[in-house]
Amino acid sequence: MDKPIYCWDDVVFQYRNKEYGGYDLRKRYPQVMTTAAWIVMILFIVGTVSTFIIMKKPAESSNSGVRKIEYAELKQAPPIEKIEVPKAPVAKYVAPKVTQEEVKPNEELPTIGQASALVDNTPVEQAKPVEEEKPIEVAPPPTPVVEEVKAPPPPPADVIVDPQFPGGLKECTKWLQKHLEYPAMAVRMGIEGKVVVQFTVDTSGKISNATVVQSLHRLCDQEALRLVKSMPDWTPGEKNGVKTTATYTLPISFVLN
Repeated sequence: MDKPIYCWDDVVFQYRNKEYGGYDLRKRYPQVMTTAAWIVMILFIVGTVSTFIIMKKPAESSNSGVRKIEYAELKQAPPIEKIEVPKAPVAKYVAPKVTQEEVKPNEELPTIGQASALVDNTPVEQAKPVEEEKPIEVAPPPTPVVEEVKAPPPPPADVIVDPQFPGGLKECTKWLQKHLEYPAMAVRMGIEGKVVVQFTVDTSGKISNATVVQSLHRLCDQEALRLVKSMPDWTPGEKNGVKTTATYTLPISFVLN
């Protein structure tokens, strides 16, 4: 007959090996947790009490060093010295003396006539007029001689020769008329005008960097670029007798007959 089941662990390990270890751990788990909780509470209380005791001790030790002084032990303060302020001198009253001598009356001032008689009327020599000083003639400063500064001669202008098609501009026009293939769509649409192409001619006469600077129509622009790229080598440009790379602008006309 099976034993009665008392707890959840017994239900879990009813048909399992309880001696393996898991059953014992689960069985003792509530007791272990209770013991751990009590230990934590005891440690917390001990820490709190010890902290309170430690904080209270410095206050008691600081109060132990304070000495009470009785009023009778205090010495009497020294007396305050009196500073004598000198008194201001007092003016004494002098009584007038009475004598029997006669006092002479004040002399009267002389009149204007008496005063003029006392003055010496000898004529005073008139001061000689001061001769005016003649201005000192100062010779004018010599006129500086300014030499005419001649401007340096301008540097000689660079002699530049543009690149050209072999045989000149006329041969270039003939070559374009001969090799120009008028686009059929442009002919049907009746497109006429001018395409301007700009390109670079290097020192060996090769053409590169051909671009359209004035467009007419997409088909005409493509034909103009094809013509320029298929041209024979040009005569390179020169600067002061030295071959140099130069840029050239060429207009190509599309005219319907």
